[in-house]
Amino acid sequence: MPDEGVSTGSGRAFPTAAGELAALIRRFDWAKAGLGPLATWPQSLKTVTETLLRSPVPIVLLWGEDGIMIYNDAYSGFAGGRHPHLLGSKVREGWPEVADFNDNVMKVGLGGGTLAYKDQVLTLYRHGRPEQVRMNLDYSPVLNEAGQPAGVIAIVVETTQRVVTEGLLRDRENDLARVQKIARVGGVTVDLRNGFDSGPRSPEYLEIHGLTPDAIDTHEDWIKRLHPEDRERAFQHFIATINGPELRYSSEYRIVRPSDGQVRWIACEAQIERDETGKPLRLVGAHIDITERTLAKELLRESEERFRLIANSAPVPMWVSKLDRTRSFANQAYLDFLGLAYQEAIVFDWRGILHPDDQARIVKESLAGEASLKPFVLEARYRRADGAWRWMRSESQPRWDPAGNHIGFIGVAHDITAAKEAEGELRRLNETLEQRIGERTAQLESNEAQLRAMFETSNQYQGLLDLKGNVIYANKTALTGIMAGAADVVGKPFWDTPWFSATPAVREAVANAFAAVKCGESMRTEMLLHLPIGDRYFDFAMRPVFDQYGGVTAVLPEAVDITERRQAEEALRQSQKMEAVGQLTGGVAHDFNNLLTIIRSATDFLRRRELPDERRRRYIDAISDTVDRASKLTGQLLAFARRQPLAPQVFDVGLQVEAIAQLIRPLVGNRIQIGIEVRDPDCFAMADIAQFETTLINLAVNSRDAMDGEGLISISIEKANAIPASGTSEKRDGKFIAISITDTGTGIPYDKLTSIFEPFYTTKEVGKGTGLGLSQALGFAKQSGGEIVVGSRVGEGSTFTIYLPQAAAPAIYADINAGALEAAIGGRGHRILVVEDNEDVGRFSTELLQDLGYATRRADNAKQALALIAADQSAFDLVFSDVIMPGMNGVELAAIIRERHPHLPVVLTSGYSSVLAEHAHQGFELIQKPYSVEVLSRTLRRAILERSSTNS
Repeated sequence: MPDEGVSTGSGRAFPTAAGELAALIRRFDWAKAGLGPLATWPQSLKTVTETLLRSPVPIVLLWGEDGIMIYNDAYSGFAGGRHPHLLGSKVREGWPEVADFNDNVMKVGLGGGTLAYKDQVLTLYRHGRPEQVRMNLDYSPVLNEAGQPAGVIAIVVETTQRVVTEGLLRDRENDLARVQKIARVGGVTVDLRNGFDSGPRSPEYLEIHGLTPDAIDTHEDWIKRLHPEDRERAFQHFIATINGPELRYSSEYRIVRPSDGQVRWIACEAQIERDETGKPLRLVGAHIDITERTLAKELLRESEERFRLIANSAPVPMWVSKLDRTRSFANQAYLDFLGLAYQEAIVFDWRGILHPDDQARIVKESLAGEASLKPFVLEARYRRADGAWRWMRSESQPRWDPAGNHIGFIGVAHDITAAKEAEGELRRLNETLEQRIGERTAQLESNEAQLRAMFETSNQYQGLLDLKGNVIYANKTALTGIMAGAADVVGKPFWDTPWFSATPAVREAVANAFAAVKCGESMRTEMLLHLPIGDRYFDFAMRPVFDQYGGVTAVLPEAVDITERRQAEEALRQSQKMEAVGQLTGGVAHDFNNLLTIIRSATDFLRRRELPDERRRRYIDAISDTVDRASKLTGQLLAFARRQPLAPQVFDVGLQVEAIAQLIRPLVGNRIQIGIEVRDPDCFAMADIAQFETTLINLAVNSRDAMDGEGLISISIEKANAIPASGTSEKRDGKFIAISITDTGTGIPYDKLTSIFEPFYTTKEVGKGTGLGLSQALGFAKQSGGEIVVGSRVGEGSTFTIYLPQAAAPAIYADINAGALEAAIGGRGHRILVVEDNEDVGRFSTELLQDLGYATRRADNAKQALALIAADQSAFDLVFSDVIMPGMNGVELAAIIRERHPHLPVVLTSGYSSVLAEHAHQGFELIQKPYSVEVLSRTLRRAILERSSTNS
């Protein structure tokens, strides 16, 4: 039973204070709250309860560990809708939204501490909704009879309104200052005590009125600036306001600015200060140029009228609503649907015509849509004026004022009754269709299981890609090839998976091919892939998967491992190469035997003493011609083997190409055009001119064959700062001349680009090519310090680019005693050191030089030669050395001599040398064996004379 109170010593019931809370406390069942009947309360609890009940300040007592709440009448007002349920409740449960805050209060207070908060921000649910409040809070412990903290007393003063008001005031003052500056509000002060004395004018005021800073602006000046049509009205209104009781002055009028003569609309708002008798003392006002706004009002009025006419002609209900959900506008169709007059329609509550089955849902959706401040759609049944229920689809868009504030919604409704009735019929049809779909799905799942079983047991690499190129499925064979599981590849781009990640060039080609297959094409090629299981060759294909309408829905890649077949083919090709080498060797042996037969026969006849001089000369000429033919034959063999010693020299590439083009044109035929473009001036290169001509002709003939005798060969020459990476080399920086030969032929498949430079490799029919041309061309380019790079697309043609080292333009020198060089065969007065390890060749060379008039001395090797030179640096005019020698070779010897004795010329000689083939002769004169006496004499003489010219 509720406790009716406890009698005090004076006969009055506890608590003795008057008021609603005192009476409520006396009736409350405190046993259920855990404090027991009032008679059993300790005196300390009774005392603090009496104290707080008599206080006009909101106070609440939180007693015990749970903080049982006892409060006064002032606090009940603060508690709002939670009173009286808070009385006797535990503070953490009574205010659950701030349970953590109150938990800290109880811990500090029961620990004997105090807490104080000023303008503390808390979110409370006092009226069934969240409110952010600010409060001054003071917490102190309440001691029991033993002097120990038994509770916490809290003084609660809400400061929300004060804080909000202060904040609004500050914001208003700041906003006003900003507005005056940004909006150019002109401030003006007028002293009214002695007439109309001018006061301060702000810069904005002067700008608005077209006045200079030093202008004197009296009341008469203001009257003069008034527009003639507004002058009397504005002046009389001003005088009437000043002489009347009003404290505010407001007016709009036009002025004519003296600075530019423009007519401007001015809005003036002012405060009039008066004394206790009402006499005006001062006017403080603000002037704003409202010309644009005034004009805009007129335009807006016209726009609103046009909108009203257009909306009233629309066949569907349209409206504009305000924040209170009433309408500020409704069109004629809206009025016709309701059957009401305009003034009745705009305040009509549309919920009154909602179908009962739709009302709860639509009200909820409407409130949510309005709260979102975003466009929203509602569909429901409404009762039309004739009583018919119609399905209406309403679409609402939020409205904003120029300041960005939400001011309501604009809406339009469409009658969708027919569509809803059709939807019901469709729903019934769908139920039947779903049953059929279920049956069909079961059948498809069965077919899919069979198809998956076929894929999983296939020996081919197979998969399935979506239209973004991501892997959807890969069979067991394909996953085994990369030693991975389905999770490692599914969902990833096909070209980024382990099938291609170790083969970058193929990765890009597959990505490009996928783009074509996705458009409905199919592709097939052979490729080498670097897989986790090792390098494997594949016959790779991708084809589109079409739906029943012919659209591509997926891409199916598949590959057959042809590594063993390729190995067998390679073995066969090597066998064919060896057979070709055998044929080549036999042909060379046959040609050399023919040449040796001529030389042998001629030497036999030369031994006859009775041989006439004419016959002797003929046999000597035959031997000489045969030696020349043998030299050309060895040169061809070395070119094929990429081991020929080159004779590089600086030449103008553009001029040389134009000259070679004259030789190419008859070779390619009249139906093939040849275009030459020199893109950079002074394109000089260092290379063997004869080998360059041969290379260019070979490439042009290949282009002719690729175009089937008709098309365009374009040759361009330009400078390059690097050789790009290719199938035969990596990127190399440097200064190069690039000669590009581009045709419009059939192109070369991607997987063949790395094979075309191999000896004996050819794509031509049997009997139409030896397969040596590109091999010789690449050998020449690499030996010259350059490269050949090829680019091609099947069906679009090919481009072969020769890169040669760039050289400086040669200086123009007069020939040094050219006539004498051609005729000179004598070397009298000059000393030559011959370096030759072969006894017979050395003896023959020294005798030949002595016959030419040179003084000679021979060294068996490079070390001995260096010692002789060091012993007497002026002992020799020239060093004539073979290239191939034991220990230090001739090129190395020449390099040391050039470093130690830069004025001593060196001439090298060799028939064939891998050293020369790989490193060239580093700028030294070279006489290739066999050589004639004229060539030897001319070369030695030129080297000695050039040394003499340099020294002088």
